[in-house]
Amino acid sequence: MEITTGESIASPTLMEVLQEVLQDSKIAHRVSWERWAPGTLWQSCHNRRQSLFVVRHGRLELAVTDAEGRERSLRLLAESELFGTEALAAGPAAEGEAARQDYGIRAVTYSEVLQIPLDIVDQLIAQLPLFRKALTSSIANHIWALEREREHGRSMPTNNRLLCYLRCGENGIRSGQKPSGKATLPMHLLARRIGCSAGHLSRSVSTMVRQGMLLRQDGRLQLQGDGERPYAFCEGCA
Repeated sequence: MEITTGESIASPTLMEVLQEVLQDSKIAHRVSWERWAPGTLWQSCHNRRQSLFVVRHGRLELAVTDAEGRERSLRLLAESELFGTEALAAGPAAEGEAARQDYGIRAVTYSEVLQIPLDIVDQLIAQLPLFRKALTSSIANHIWALEREREHGRSMPTNNRLLCYLRCGENGIRSGQKPSGKATLPMHLLARRIGCSAGHLSRSVSTMVRQGMLLRQDGRLQLQGDGERPYAFCEGCA
C-alpha cells in the first residue's frame, strides 16, 4: 500500500493502515470507536496498559500536572497520532521501578478515537510489516515532538515560544513545508500550550502587535511577515 502525491511516494499513515486492517471482521469486532465531545478527559492511570489509542480525527491536548500542581500542555494530537503507548511496555512496573508520570488527554474539538486492545496490537506487529513501520514512525515522531518541546519550548521567554508556535506549528517545520503563521487555538488554550498564564500571553501579544509582528483577526493571531525578526530561536525558526 503506497500513497502517490505528484512524483513522490509516501508511506501510509497509521490511520490509513488501520482502515485497511479493519476490513478484517475478526479484528474489527475487537476494536472500538469512541466519540469525544470537547472537554472529555482521559487519564493514563486508568489505562492499566491494556489498550493503544489512535486519533481518527479531531484535536486532543496532552497535558501533565507539574510538581506545583499546575497543568502543563505538552502537545496537541491530530489524526493518526496515538497515545497510551505505555501499553507497549513489557508487563507491569517492577518493584522499585520509578513511577511513571500520569498524563491526561483532553478533547479540544469533537474527536473520534480508535481503541485497540493490546493483544490485537501485538498480533498486527507480528503479522503486518506495514503496521509495524507506521506504528514505529508514529512513536518516533511523538518522542521527537516531546523532546523538541523540552529542549526549545520551555526554556525561552513567552514572546519566543509564541512566535515559534505561530511560525513552526505544533510539530515544527518539515522540509518543504510553508509555515502558516496562524494560531488556530483559542487564547486560553494557546496560553496553556506555550506554558504561560493567560495574562502573560495577553501582555506578550499586545507588545508584538505594537511591534507590527502580529495581527488579531477574528479572535485569532496572525503572524506578520516571515517571523524571523527579533525572536527566532528554534531549529525551524533559525
